[in-house]
Amino acid sequence: MIAECARETEIVEAIGFGRWPDHCPELVAHAASCELCRDVVEVARALHGDREALCRDAQPPAAGMVWWRATIRARSEAARTATQPISVVQGIAGACIVGAAAGLGSVAWQSMRWVDRIGELAIQIELRRAGIAAASTFAATHGLPLLLAVAAGLVLAPLALYFTLADD
Repeated sequence: MIAECARETEIVEAIGFGRWPDHCPELVAHAASCELCRDVVEVARALHGDREALCRDAQPPAAGMVWWRATIRARSEAARTATQPISVVQGIAGACIVGAAAGLGSVAWQSMRWVDRIGELAIQIELRRAGIAAASTFAATHGLPLLLAVAAGLVLAPLALYFTLADD
């Protein structure tokens, strides 16, 4: 059977606010006559006494220390927030490097076929050696005057344009 008393909360409040027993003689008289309120007084006084002892023994940090710790924490969180995009970019860059390495590996693997083609090209050059020799002889005999003519044209054409278009 649960018993209740209407004055129970008043007794708890009086003890909690430090008014017990001096400032509430009628509650003291009631607690002396009510068994339930007597138990409430014992429990509430024990809890209130423990609370007061803990409050006396507590040594909260100085305001400057709290402010300093809050500042350090805010800076740390700001740095962590600032490095998140950098970490994402580093991850993407790492993925790109892995992809590029895989692509280069594939190209290198396929370039092994070019080695075979270079060998075929060497064979074709060997077969057409006589024609290449004739062409190189022609280029050696007539190539220098042709090269000088092209170089002169490349040098003289801008000079001619300059003198033509220049105002006096």
